[in-house]
Amino acid sequence: MSNGRPYDFSPAQESAREWQKLQVGVLGFVGLCGVFSGGATSGTRPPWLQEVGAVAALSGLVLTLVGVLLVATVAHPVTRRPISPAAESRRLVVGIVTTFAAVALTALAALTWWWPNARADTPASAPKVAVTTSAGFACGTLEQIGPATLSLDVRGERVTVPLRAIVSSDVVQSC
Repeated sequence: MSNGRPYDFSPAQESAREWQKLQVGVLGFVGLCGVFSGGATSGTRPPWLQEVGAVAALSGLVLTLVGVLLVATVAHPVTRRPISPAAESRRLVVGIVTTFAAVALTALAALTWWWPNARADTPASAPKVAVTTSAGFACGTLEQIGPATLSLDVRGERVTVPLRAIVSSDVVQSC
């Protein structure tokens, strides 16, 4: 018994016990990404991206658990027969690498939730406007409002209405 410690641990066991603290943080990160991943934007992502995110999240969870198991067998051996230092080191290295791979996969899964809903330079859908004038009625997609006119796309044809001639106008779902 050296250094006042009740047990003598190998350097690999001491390192594994410290790595377990980091792995608890990784497991918490995986859990938080799972909690915050739901939302109303899931329908706006392409299906292939949803599948990539799901596979990455599940793979990250599985790799985290495998990494925790590998490091735990070094930190807290359960066999009566001691493990060789070379085997301890291999298990520890594989557990650490697996943990980093899990973090990368979980980060990839979290990034898939940041898919933009629509491009900023294209409108999602132009509003439909129904316009009544003393001369008639027009309903179509709003194209432009100028200083004295309003332009509508009515079934592929551009209709320009002077603003002073409009009796009533309304935004409608469809024409």
